[in-house]
Parts: sequence; C-alpha cells; structure tokens
Amino acid sequence: MRDPNESLHKIEDIKRHLYDRDYSSVTGHKEGYLHPVRHEVPDAWAESSSGAPADTSKPRASTLLKNFFMLAIIFLIGAIVFGVVMLSKGPDVVSSDKIDITVLGNAFTEGGEELPLQIEIVNNNSAKLELASMVIEYPRGASSDMTTDMIRIPRDSIGTIEAGARIEKNTKVVLYGDQGSVKNITIKLEYHPEGSNATFTKEVLYPVTISSAPISLTMDGPTTTSANQEVAFSIKVSLNTTLPSTNALLKVDYPSGFIFESATPSPIKGKSIWALDTLTQATPLLITLKGRMMGQDGDEQALHVYVGTTNPSDASLVDVVYNSLLHTVSLQKPFLDAKFISRGEIAQVYAIANGKQMDMEVAWANNLPTKLSDVELRVHLDGNVFDKTAVSSPTGFYDSLSGDIIWNKSTYPAFATVPPGGKGSMVFSFTPIATFGGVNAIANPQVALTVSLKGRDASQGSGFIEAKNLNETIVKIFSDFQIATNARYASGAFPPKAETETAYNITWTLSNSTNQISNAEVRTVLPLYIKWGGVVGSTAENISYNDVTREVIWRVGTARVNTGFGTSNRELSFKLLLKPSLSQVGSIPQLTKETVLTGTDSFTTKDIKTTRPGLSTRIEGDPNFKSGFERVIK
Repeated sequence: MRDPNESLHKIEDIKRHLYDRDYSSVTGHKEGYLHPVRHEVPDAWAESSSGAPADTSKPRASTLLKNFFMLAIIFLIGAIVFGVVMLSKGPDVVSSDKIDITVLGNAFTEGGEELPLQIEIVNNNSAKLELASMVIEYPRGASSDMTTDMIRIPRDSIGTIEAGARIEKNTKVVLYGDQGSVKNITIKLEYHPEGSNATFTKEVLYPVTISSAPISLTMDGPTTTSANQEVAFSIKVSLNTTLPSTNALLKVDYPSGFIFESATPSPIKGKSIWALDTLTQATPLLITLKGRMMGQDGDEQALHVYVGTTNPSDASLVDVVYNSLLHTVSLQKPFLDAKFISRGEIAQVYAIANGKQMDMEVAWANNLPTKLSDVELRVHLDGNVFDKTAVSSPTGFYDSLSGDIIWNKSTYPAFATVPPGGKGSMVFSFTPIATFGGVNAIANPQVALTVSLKGRDASQGSGFIEAKNLNETIVKIFSDFQIATNARYASGAFPPKAETETAYNITWTLSNSTNQISNAEVRTVLPLYIKWGGVVGSTAENISYNDVTREVIWRVGTARVNTGFGTSNRELSFKLLLKPSLSQVGSIPQLTKETVLTGTDSFTTKDIKTTRPGLSTRIEGDPNFKSGFERVIK
C-alpha cells in the first residue's frame, strides 16, 4: 500500500531544491536535435496516373473576385474606346460655348426713349439646334428689383438653326432709371441639341447706361431732427424729355413715425399722391411737405419718392417707375427738452372728473453743451372745454388772448442765463368747463396742451434757437355719469313698528352726459334685517338679487350720451321689507348700504366709479314723511 504522505514529501523536496543554490534542474534525459527537411516543389501541375490534372480547385469566393476584376478591366477598355470614338466624332457634339450671341445697339440711352437692338445668333457647332427660341427680359422701371419688376418680351420662336448658320433678330426696349445708372438686358436662347429632347439655355447680358432720366427728382430737407419737431421737405420734379405717359403721378411713401400735417400743392388723393399732368420742361413741379417725426433717439426714418405711371387696378400705386429717390432722417435728442407731468406721471393722455381742477408741471432742460440766455418757455392751452378764465400760474404770465402761459427772465429771473445741462420745472393749473347733458352737451370734452422752448445760444450767433411743440398732452374729461337713489313708503306700519312689517320702494335713476359708458353696473348690499320684495312694476332692465351675498345688482350695460336728459331715461324700482326687532326701537334702520355705480368711459378709456350713501328710513323725499317717522316705535 502506497504511503499517503509520499506526495507531500515530494512537494517538500521540490521546495527545498527550489531555494537550494546548489540545485541543478538539468536531468539525465537528453532531447534529440531538429534536422531540416527539404521539399521539392514542381514547376508544373503533376498529372495523375490516369493522365488528368490533379485536383487543385480553390475556394469559390476567389473565383468570383477574379471574374469581377476581369469584367472591370473590360469595362474600362470599353470606356476608353468610346471616349476615343466620341472625340474623333467631336464636330457632331453641341456645345453652348460654340454659340455666339452678339447685341448691336447703343450702350447709352435716354430714360423713357425707345432703344433699338439687333441681336445676332451664330451656331458654330457642326450639329444643328432644334426648336430654338429667344427670350428677352429687361427692367420694367427704375426699380432695382431684378426678380419681380421685369418686362419679358414674348418668346420669339426661331425653329432650327443649322450648323454654321447666322440668325438676326431686331427688337426695341424702353428703359428707365437715374442718370448714370446701368440697366441690364438679358437675352436667352433656348434650344434642343439635334436628336435630343433635353432643353439647354445660352444667356448673355447687355448693359445699357441711362444718359438722362425722363423725370428728375430732388429733395431738400433736414437729415437730422428731434422727435415731434416740425420738419419741412421740398420735392422738385423736372421733366427732361417728353412726358412718357399722360397718367403719370408722384407718390411719397412716408415712414411709420411720420405725422403728415400739410402739403402745397395738396395731394389729389389721400396724403401722398400728386398728378404730373401739368408737368412740362419749362414748368417743374415743386411740392412742400410739412410734418413731424416720432420715434426714439437714434432712429432712422426714410421718405421714398416715386414717379411713374398709374396702376390700372389701383390709382394709389405706381405701375412703371420712371425715377425714385430716398431721403433719410435721423432722430436725435432735442437740444431743448420739456415734458408735462401730473401727479408724478408722464403721459400723453390724462383724464380728470368733470369740473375738477387739473394741476400740471412742465419740466424743462438745456441739453446743449453751451449756456443759453434769454430763455422763454411757453405752454399753449386749447380745447372744446378750455376755460380761459380758469388758468393759474404762480411764476408765469397768462395771456388770455393767445391762450399761452409764458415764462421768461422778467417773470422768472433764472431764465436770464441757463448753464449747460440746466434744468427746472414750472407749475400751473386750470379748470375745464363743466359738462352737462342735454341738447348743447359737448361731445368728447378735452383740453390740449403744447410746450415750446427757445433761447439765445452765443455760439450760434445772435439769433434764437427754438424747439416748437416739444411735447403735447391731452387732458380728457370724464363723462358725468351719476346715479340717484330714492326711498318711499309703500305699505305697512308707518312709522316702522317693532315686529311689524313695513314696505319701502327703492328707485334708482341713471344720468350720463357727454361720453358713452360701457359695462355699467349698479350694486348695493341689504342689511341682515331687510328682505327682498322683488321688482316694482314691469321693466326691461337686468336686475337680480343674490340671497347668499345679499346683493342687489343692476347690470346696466351701455349708458348712452345724454341718458337721463330728455327722452333717454334709465330707471327702475324694487321693494324692500322691514320688520324691526324690539332691539331696534328708537333707532333709524338702514334700508340699503352704499350704492356703487361703475363703468368704462369710452372716450377716456378709463374706469368710472361713483358711490352714493346708503338709504335709511329717513325718507325726507316722501311727501308723507313727517319728522319722527324715521324711528322704530314699540
């Protein structure tokens, strides 16, 4: 039997030998040596004993790759042969480079005059051109838009152009534009190469310089201005040749920030169209425009002037443009500045209640880098409810003849000299005429205010520099929209008695003066001890009672001008029931809490709110009422 510890002993022996420096791993077993073996490779396939070649087949993928490579070589050789053949057959291939299009004509023309052109087409190819046609395009007017504003002469069908043939065509064009401008005439030859259905195009451009425009335009006017300052532009229209059309017109396109004020002569249509039928070479047309530019500091706005023929479908449009010009104006910060302020608010439109005083402030500033002397500030007041007897200014002089409040060095000594960047403010007040309804009611009541400032700048000479109408403000007046509330005894105990019911009729009556009111509504709340008794009589008005909120609501809707005056009345009545408690003996019970009237003034676009005190049993408007009948008795 084998000793189980034998293996363990061998492992321990190996460990000892591993760390023994005298141990040698060479054993007594001796390995053999490798010797080279030669193999003979024949130069040809060996034949089998039967005389057939030995089976040397390769994988199928290698065979497919070899076949593909052979096909590629064959295709390449075929392409080379085809190219050589085509080159040798070159004279039969059509090339656009061998088609010459020559334009014979004047390279200069007067705008609006007919320009005759002779177009020569030469086919230098050895093959003919089939189904050939010629298309000519040129600018319709003076506009530079080469995509939409073009005239296309009807297509000229030429047919077949034989190899080496020469074709001549004659045409006429009419060009417009500024003197010295260049207009391109486009000539296109469309054709099919012989034996092909494909369409090819040969295109050339013929530039023509406009030697003179039929109508010349010039404009004089400022290139910089301040916002809201009056500006004037002078447009001169001169005829250089004969008028191309009897229905010629001039149109001015204004920028969005331009406010048109006047023109001499007046336009024939709207604010921007003038007829040119009176224009001759001896009598040019001079148009003077006045207006104001609105915008922010740094904005650029442009006026675009066109002359041309009237569009047949719209007389306010230019069909063919003979000439045009563009005038650009830059807005800059005004050298003198003034603005209106009311209740700390700067606005273009203010609104106040009818008959109320309006307190205003005008803040001014010198924005120049130099001082000003003899400064004068003017505020002009005007409007359909302006009361020239109700104007007040502590430091200014009010001239009732002109409607101006004037501040200068005599009324305000600081205006003798104002340093660079100097600023200040003036106060004044006015009370508009109270408006009431009726036949003579004033519609859309308002007061208009404008402010102007001027001063002497020593660096500019002895004259004044002036900024007119620096700011404009409108003060609109609310319509006098009111409600009258009334209570009368209806039935029951009178005076009211504890634990006994008394009925009262409540009447609401509306009045409205000068402006239409929308979304009008009347509301009141009933005390806890009051009961709703319903509407008295028949009415078309929308009135309701809410049991939860105890509100009585009259949805008036629209209240027209002069409501409550004459035949236009809005009124309704409803009943309230009072049954006082013993705890109310000796008191004067309320029938309703305060009545609130609301609506939107259509002219001022502001909301209106009017309140009336609550009603009680002190019904002094009732003829049956006596003193003491307002208190609850036992």
